[in-house]
Amino acid sequence: MKVSYNWLKEYIDFSYGPKELADILTMLGLEVGKFEQIGGAPNDLEGVIVGKVLSAEQHPNADRLRLCMVDLGGDEPVSIVCGAPNVAAGQKVPVATVGTTLYPFGTEDKFKIKKQKVRGEVSNGMICAEDELGIGPEHDGILVLGEDAVVGEAALGYLPIDQDFALEIDLTPNRIDGASHYGVARDIAAYMRDKSKARLPEIKTTADGGEKENPIPVTVLDKDKCKRYTSIYIEGVEVKESPDWIKKRLAAIGLRPINNIVDITNYVLHELGQPMHAFDADKLEGGEIIVRTLEEKTKFITLDGDERELLPNSDLLICDAKSPRCIAGTMGGLNSGVTFETKNVFLEVAYFDPGTVRKQAKRLGINSDSSFRYERGADPFMTEIAARRATDLILEVAGGKASKMADQIHAEFPPFEMDLSVKTAQSRIGKEISRSEMIEILESLDIQLEEDNDQDKLHLKVPVFRVDVQREIDVIEEILRVYGYNNIDIPEKLNASLTFSQYRDDFRLRETYSNHLAANGFYEIMTNSLVSLKFGNEKAVPILNPLSEDLGIMRQSMLPGALESIQYNQNRQQEDVAFFEFGKTYKMGGDKYQERQWLALSISGKQAGPHWGGKSKESSLYTMGKEVERLQRWFSFKGKIREIEHEEFDYGLELIYDRQSILRYGKVKSSLAEHFDLRNEVFYMLIDWAKLIEIYHSDFPQFEPIPQFPSIRRDISMLLGKDAQFADIQALIQKANPKLIRSVELHDVYMGDKIESSKKSYLISIELRDDRKTLDDSTADKVMTHLYKQLERQMEVEIRR
Repeated sequence: MKVSYNWLKEYIDFSYGPKELADILTMLGLEVGKFEQIGGAPNDLEGVIVGKVLSAEQHPNADRLRLCMVDLGGDEPVSIVCGAPNVAAGQKVPVATVGTTLYPFGTEDKFKIKKQKVRGEVSNGMICAEDELGIGPEHDGILVLGEDAVVGEAALGYLPIDQDFALEIDLTPNRIDGASHYGVARDIAAYMRDKSKARLPEIKTTADGGEKENPIPVTVLDKDKCKRYTSIYIEGVEVKESPDWIKKRLAAIGLRPINNIVDITNYVLHELGQPMHAFDADKLEGGEIIVRTLEEKTKFITLDGDERELLPNSDLLICDAKSPRCIAGTMGGLNSGVTFETKNVFLEVAYFDPGTVRKQAKRLGINSDSSFRYERGADPFMTEIAARRATDLILEVAGGKASKMADQIHAEFPPFEMDLSVKTAQSRIGKEISRSEMIEILESLDIQLEEDNDQDKLHLKVPVFRVDVQREIDVIEEILRVYGYNNIDIPEKLNASLTFSQYRDDFRLRETYSNHLAANGFYEIMTNSLVSLKFGNEKAVPILNPLSEDLGIMRQSMLPGALESIQYNQNRQQEDVAFFEFGKTYKMGGDKYQERQWLALSISGKQAGPHWGGKSKESSLYTMGKEVERLQRWFSFKGKIREIEHEEFDYGLELIYDRQSILRYGKVKSSLAEHFDLRNEVFYMLIDWAKLIEIYHSDFPQFEPIPQFPSIRRDISMLLGKDAQFADIQALIQKANPKLIRSVELHDVYMGDKIESSKKSYLISIELRDDRKTLDDSTADKVMTHLYKQLERQMEVEIRR
């Protein structure tokens, strides 16, 4: 949701700049995702200040130049050479000081102001024309500022600039009270807490409206779904383009002007947060309005041109005597709106039941500005104010004559009442905010307090438009957000109790293993659990009201999401990827739903990019196999690998432990990769996370104390065949004496002209230790002698003693 900086200032006086205001709103819970400048001057004219021309004499060396002495608010005036014909002593002018960068109008060029000599005279800046400042095309002479301009201050505030800022608020679902400029201003007023109050716009319409009764009667048949219906009839309007001030306000928040009547309904919606709809009164069959549900299915074409099927006894509609005209609170019908031929307007401002609007908007796939507000809970007391405000604006810009206001109320809207304990609030907040300051904050939020002599308890009445404040803890949150999260001190001391359990918390285990994967080059992805119908079969779990065919069923496999992520990165020149994702799959098993938790790994492209230290390697099944080894070490178990055939793989392997399949991995079928236009081979692993957790819980790692006896380290230098693998050497050494040999490390590899071309040299370091006693050299020598024989006989190596 976007709000306009200038528009906000119509409802409350504040001096914060756009960036500071964005920070304040974020701290108040109305997070500003970004803000952008609309119109105005390039770079905010930083470095351009107000100067006063003290004198403007003829340049001694140029007929068309003047040498001016200008007061810039410093200790001494400065000299500036100026070529404008209208420069004169006594003027207040915008001066670009030395070091300022200017962006001339109508060009992408820029230039920096320097101290320089012009025809022999020193110039310490530039007195600017409109085009030189980048704020307009005029270049006939310099800009002359008003007498109220203060010498030495930034010139931006004194220039004829139409500048605004749009702040984009990432509104959370619970803060619908902030879905308007007035609502945001109300929070700013609470933050200021200096008796400031957000001002409602001035309402000129009298209490009784016009002289005539509303000629279009309204009948509300379903009063539970339409709890308030306010309407005004305006005759003799002239539908035309909106005035510039309305167009600019709407453009600032990203809305396209349509005509003055429709623009006013949008204007008031974003001003006060109250949806409304303007009907062409002459098109209402039978000259009446009926708010009702229908008794049978009906086809209805909405304003966007789509045909939608309305459900009987469910969808709430605004009808005339013959047919539906609008889906209440959601979207108007194709021919229900105002056009340039409209002469008489029927203005509807209502309060519809949030649950009703939410269900029908969701089912019909409609997300309009109106449904966004109604389904979260609009303010039922705003309908009358908004109706009168819109009427005032229509009469101002379109003319006409208004009827009396008709207002039907079918429910009571009592405030939310609750008690607040001051001590509880202080405990929850973590700081002893005084009772008086709490009261000040609550009153600034329009929360009423009843008189109570109890110093701890406060009885509160929360206005109904704050649908998110219905419990004591909600009130505490309100106090905290206005007081300021950044004003809560961080304690110098934290208390914590350490606990140990044989069983790891699954969530913590998942987080820890995620960090392990990230440390090994994987990036976590989160893909949608809703997928296209083309990825389903007879066991798929369908969505009752899918938003589209691409989101029609729950996923039965984690693979499509991984392939889409690889495709997305590939299309952006990121072909070397390694992803992991925790997620669930869903399918029908008989008459029950089945849900399973998985960990999916996918790699494609090179293992690492080009590097001076060596060539990059393509990912392969072996790359994924290394991850299987890491996983077994991390979870402390050893399974068996066997080949499998699977519909997802060209070739694949499976890890079996305790007769259970723990994971499967392989090369993704070429046909699947081609479907996603993938250029590189993809290797994929699917881990049954639930079974893995069971293994981890049942075979919990055992910890050993620090060794009590010292170890002995021996090195072996050997010659062996060029194709021999260190892993084979390592396995043989460890097998030779597993009780005493603790580690085997490769320290050096040599291949060069000092040995045969078919050979290579290894320097291997071995650690030996006996955990029962101190190991002596004679025992170590015996182990090494036996090891030499095993290596020479089984691996055909030459020991270099």
